[in-house]
Amino acid sequence: MPAQPTQATAGSGQMEQVLTEYRTSQVEVMLLRQQFLWPFPDADQHLAQFAHHVKVDGSVPVRLQEFVIGYHKPRHLSAVSTVAPASPVITANAMTADFVDEVQISRNGQFLVREAISPVFTGAQSYRRLEVAKLKVGSEAYVLTVANSFLHKPMWLAIFGPDGHTVYRIGLPHGTWQFTEHADGISMVDTSGTGRRLVIRPELQ
Repeated sequence: MPAQPTQATAGSGQMEQVLTEYRTSQVEVMLLRQQFLWPFPDADQHLAQFAHHVKVDGSVPVRLQEFVIGYHKPRHLSAVSTVAPASPVITANAMTADFVDEVQISRNGQFLVREAISPVFTGAQSYRRLEVAKLKVGSEAYVLTVANSFLHKPMWLAIFGPDGHTVYRIGLPHGTWQFTEHADGISMVDTSGTGRRLVIRPELQ
């Protein structure tokens, strides 16, 4: 079954909600404390260390081996109504559901995922990007996705299973992370040396 869209509100009162971790019983999470090893990452190069990875800018779907990744990236514009020629009025919050970014994933022609990404993570910049990597765990292929607008802004991370279900999702408080690929999952560490090791267990049949 396709993963369900996440809550996509951008109000400051919901920041804690969108940063909440979700994981299935397949995922074991261990806290890490280690040295930050590599140079400071570029804003859109977090997954460059992975064997199979792509960037998706939203213009066209991008192929990642057997997966095809689409990134629906609507323009985030404030609505402007002109009361008088010299006094435009801008509405308070124009980032409604119609302006929410969305990731779509298919595999070998079969639609798997359609999931919204809150503007808390993507911001309003036209050059924002989605990064995607393929994870091979045992005989199964998983899809790791990350999105954010600036390194100092929150980052969205999700891992989808072979059938499209959400295996893991978290909102990270900033975008300064080093991600490392492992045979059984990933690890992520920030500049303080604090992070997490995610181990993905085979799904029970």
